[in-house]
Amino acid sequence: MPITIEHQGAVALITIDRPERKNAITLAMRAEIESAFRAADDDPAVRAIVLTGGGGDFSAGADVSEMGEGGIGRSLYRVGMLHRMARGVAGTGKPVIAAVRGVCIGVSWSLALASDMVITAADARFQFAFRHIGLAPDGGAAFLLTRYLPLQRAKEIMYSGRFVSGQEAVDLGLALEALPADDVLPRALELAQSLAQAPTLALTMAKRQFDAAPVQTYDQALEFEKSMQALMLESRDFREGSSAFKEKRKPSYTGE
Repeated sequence: MPITIEHQGAVALITIDRPERKNAITLAMRAEIESAFRAADDDPAVRAIVLTGGGGDFSAGADVSEMGEGGIGRSLYRVGMLHRMARGVAGTGKPVIAAVRGVCIGVSWSLALASDMVITAADARFQFAFRHIGLAPDGGAAFLLTRYLPLQRAKEIMYSGRFVSGQEAVDLGLALEALPADDVLPRALELAQSLAQAPTLALTMAKRQFDAAPVQTYDQALEFEKSMQALMLESRDFREGSSAFKEKRKPSYTGE
């Protein structure tokens, strides 16, 4: 199977594993990635997710050999499946960390940016190569870039189709840490394990607040918080956290 899921405690490690093609994502793999994220999101035993690629690369993006076949109807179907995959990653309620080595091109960079955090190899190569094959950006690439970057810098990266190194990605705020390639996955898993020990519902609500923030007024954000906080005050994790604080001990959260 080109998409594998491995459970390491409360962390689900989802791997794009087609190294002979630099993990280029086929139509079938789009459905598998979506399914893997939905399954992890629905599994109460999973409290954090790491997305990575096998064989030294994250992914070369969509498999170009499948593009342009079958007319407009088939193309619309392929794009629809790509969007379902992207929504599967972006819509996951649990923390998602992308562990990037090697190439991370096109829609695979969109998937990394749709994650909560990116841990990258310093020598990784990110690229939105759409201009080189005569396509408009997809996977929400333009939207995601402008969540992180000023508009002119986002346009420069997109219009040029140039490579961005892992270190530059960190410098621009597109990734959290740049490390030697062999350290990337262990660090991502370490970070995911720490997040898996946190109050899962609280992180989910925080994630939803960040998602909504760009289109909200300040007053709307406060109202959004109010409805969430009333629910959180009834959670087991709040009771555990408040009790641990009063008792001066480390809390033990269950994600409920």
